Amino acid sequence: MTPLVTLIAMAAALLAPQDSGGWKAKRLAIVLQHSGAQRATGAGWISMITRILAMRPEKSEAAIIGFDRDFEQLDNARFKRRAVVLQTFSSDADELAGAVRDIVFHGPSPVWDALMIALGDGKPDATPERILLFSNGMDNASTTTFDALDAAVHKANVPVVCVYIPNDPPQGGDARLKKLAKASGGKFIDTRQPGAWEQLTGSL
Repeated sequence: MTPLVTLIAMAAALLAPQDSGGWKAKRLAIVLQHSGAQRATGAGWISMITRILAMRPEKSEAAIIGFDRDFEQLDNARFKRRAVVLQTFSSDADELAGAVRDIVFHGPSPVWDALMIALGDGKPDATPERILLFSNGMDNASTTTFDALDAAVHKANVPVVCVYIPNDPPQGGDARLKKLAKASGGKFIDTRQPGAWEQLTGSL
């Protein structure tokens, strides 16, 4: 399916009267690849994250990690852009909603750097029980290599649920996300497949 068809299918699931599954994690880090590649369907992903946050148990905390608005082009294929914490761990619904509402889809993607931040660098007050990643698996702005990230994921023992948002046409990033999901004991979810929303809500 194309990203637009995928978005329509996921939107239909969002309109379901009841959500399946529920949060298991008391601390969930959400990493969103809000780059220019996702601009066309960005509103759909924001709606999805908003719905996920609305399912959050009152005492569970969420953090949101994304990218700085500014970036620099280094050459034809590489960019410089910082991954940043858009919202620290919070159980305040208004704070979380505001952070999501302010997200802009543009520019390059330091996805691996964002995941390193989400892992918390081993700091107890920054380490989540689970990471939820929305990505196409393509990175063109991180200082962290994929191999370094893979090693960090193995060591951290934090499940990474990888929600695959393919480009049109797909560019092969799903292989990296599958590897991360497997290495972390998480899950790979292809949004083009039936039941993706149910898989997602059951993995929180």
